[in-house]
Amino acid sequence: MRPTPQKPLARFSLELVGLAILATAIAVIAAYHLFGGFASESARRALLFCVTVPILSTVPIQLYALVSLSRLRRENRQLFHVATRDGLTQVLNRTTFKQCAEAEIGALWHMPGGTLPHTLLILDADHFKRINDRLGHHVGDTALTAIAATLRRSVRRDDLVGRLGGEEFAVLLRNAGPEEAMLVAERLRATIHGIEVGPPDARTRLSVSIGGISFRSGVAFDALYKIADANLYKAKRTGRNRTELTRLGQFGTGGPTIEGRLAPAALPPPRQRRRVSQSSVPQRLH
Repeated sequence: MRPTPQKPLARFSLELVGLAILATAIAVIAAYHLFGGFASESARRALLFCVTVPILSTVPIQLYALVSLSRLRRENRQLFHVATRDGLTQVLNRTTFKQCAEAEIGALWHMPGGTLPHTLLILDADHFKRINDRLGHHVGDTALTAIAATLRRSVRRDDLVGRLGGEEFAVLLRNAGPEEAMLVAERLRATIHGIEVGPPDARTRLSVSIGGISFRSGVAFDALYKIADANLYKAKRTGRNRTELTRLGQFGTGGPTIEGRLAPAALPPPRQRRRVSQSSVPQRLH
């Protein structure tokens, strides 16, 4: 969860005000005993001094604390981003994606009035090693960044997108059953297939194979990943640039079952191919 530095700032300010009030009270008590009361003019001046100085001295301290904590907040945001994002593609890294997916899936156990359908998609770039070997790793980085940008742009804000490692990505679709998930997966596949990378004399069109599993109950993430990964490799074995999606059945005495596979829905032909130049995509962060 993202840290909230406003609460520490408010707490620190209250503590500082409390210390100023305590220091004022101590000074007033000391002045009272020193002057034997506040009847004289010098005693009243001492009282005014004891009240104003501690309170006014907190103002620069408060300003300094505000500036320092604001800087720490910016640094914490930067550290949070670095710790949770993949450095190249800026989607969630493997650890963060798994943690967020497990939290989302775990919430299904406590959802009143039934559960919402979810779908886990695993995407893998086809022939990615060939792109690296023929065109260079910088073109491979461009391809990965273009795929990640397409995923982020093509799903909803509350869906999860992450890079699991290498050329493998994952998407967790919230409130998406198998039919809707198949439409989303096919749209992602068709859009990515319209992207070309590489120099002008050696343009290469990208493609991905997709494996997925739709479910309605809280299931261990590793179990879901294993099923989606098996569907991914079936898509690879049967020709690549394909989607394989199954639906997880209800729990029985033998555990979750696979209800069946869905055929890809018919999609309109993709629009004109979208070309991605190396200069238009951010390069690897060092």
